[in-house]
Amino acid sequence: MTFARFCILTAALWGTLLTPTMAQRGPASVFVTPVAPYEFAQRIEALGTLEPNERVDLTLNAADRVTAIYFDDGERVREGKTLLSLAQREQVALVEAAEAEVEEARRQLERVTRLARQNAVSQSELDTARRTYDAADAQLRAVQSRQRDRVLVAPFDGLLGFRQVSVGSFVGPGDVIATLIDDSEMNLDFLVPSTFLRVLRPGVAIEATTDDLPGQIFEGAIATLDNAIDPVTRSVRIRAILPNEDQQLRAGMFMQVTLIADPRTAPSIPEEAVEPVGPLTFVYVVNDRDGNKIVERREVQLGTRQEGRVEVLDGLSDGDIIVNEGLLRVRDGAPVIIQNETMLRPTLKGMSGSPAGTTGTAN
Repeated sequence: MTFARFCILTAALWGTLLTPTMAQRGPASVFVTPVAPYEFAQRIEALGTLEPNERVDLTLNAADRVTAIYFDDGERVREGKTLLSLAQREQVALVEAAEAEVEEARRQLERVTRLARQNAVSQSELDTARRTYDAADAQLRAVQSRQRDRVLVAPFDGLLGFRQVSVGSFVGPGDVIATLIDDSEMNLDFLVPSTFLRVLRPGVAIEATTDDLPGQIFEGAIATLDNAIDPVTRSVRIRAILPNEDQQLRAGMFMQVTLIADPRTAPSIPEEAVEPVGPLTFVYVVNDRDGNKIVERREVQLGTRQEGRVEVLDGLSDGDIIVNEGLLRVRDGAPVIIQNETMLRPTLKGMSGSPAGTTGTAN
C-alpha cells in the first residue's frame, strides 16, 4: 500500500473512531478494482545436469599403427569426415588381388555363357562359372570392408574432444581414439516428485539457468518421462530438450530448472481484496442500486496464488468490481464512496522555474 493510500484510509478509520454515529451513517471510502483475466501456471523447481544429444567413443575394428590423423583437439566436424587411418599397404594389396580374381571370374563367366548359348558346354559348367564369379565378388567386398575398417570417419556432425593417440601409435579394436558429441541440442535430465505426474507430459515448457552463464535463461520443453518411479526417492526422471544453436551449453553443466505446467488464463483478483473467515474466503462486490454504490459480501472459491494475484475458481466473473482497499469499514449491503486513483498522484503547485530544493543561482 502506498503512503497516500495509507493516509486516506487512516483518516477514514479515525473518523470512525472519533464520531462513530456519523461514521456509521456515512458511506465508507474505498478503492476498487475489476476482476481481470490473468495467466496462471504451476511452477515446479528442480535441479538437473546437461548431457549432449549424442555421445560416442570413436574406435576402430582393426589393429595396426596409425599413419595419419586428420583432426585437431576440440575441432567441430561434419558427418563422414575422415579422422584417422591405419597402415594400408597390405590391405591395398589384398584388395588389388581380389579385384583381379573378380575380373578373371567375370571373363570366364562370359566365355562359358557364350558357349552355353551354342550348346557347347553343359549347364553344370555354366553354374560352376557363375558360382566362381559370385565367390570372387564376395571376397572382394570382404577385403574392401576390412580396408574401410582401417579408416575412422565421423558418424555424425559434432564436436571432438582430445585425441588419445598420435601418428605411429599402435591401436587395437576398442581403443578410444577420441570422443565425439552432438551438441546441436542438449538433454537436460532431472528428478521431479511423482506427485506432479498429473501435470507433466511431453511438450510442457521449461526454463533453465546456470551459474556458469549468469543472467541467461534457456527455454525448452519436456521430451520424455521415465517409465518408472524411483521406489526410494518417489521421484520420476524427466528429460527435456534445450536448443543450443550458439553452442553455449556444455555437457555436464549444472542447471536450475523451472517447469511451467498447466498454463491457463483465469479470472483473478489482488490478494489484498480477499477476506478470510475461518476456512471460507469472501470478497466485497460493488453494485449499482438506485444510483448508489452498494457492496455485497460474496463467498468465492480461490485457486493458485501468483505474483500478488489470486485465481478465482467460482463466485466472480470477469468485469465484476470488487473492493481491494478499505475492507475494514465496509459491511454487507452498505453504501460506499469509490475513491479515484488519480487523487493518489502527487501534484506540484507553483513549481514553475527552478526544481524543488533549488534557490537562486550559482555563484
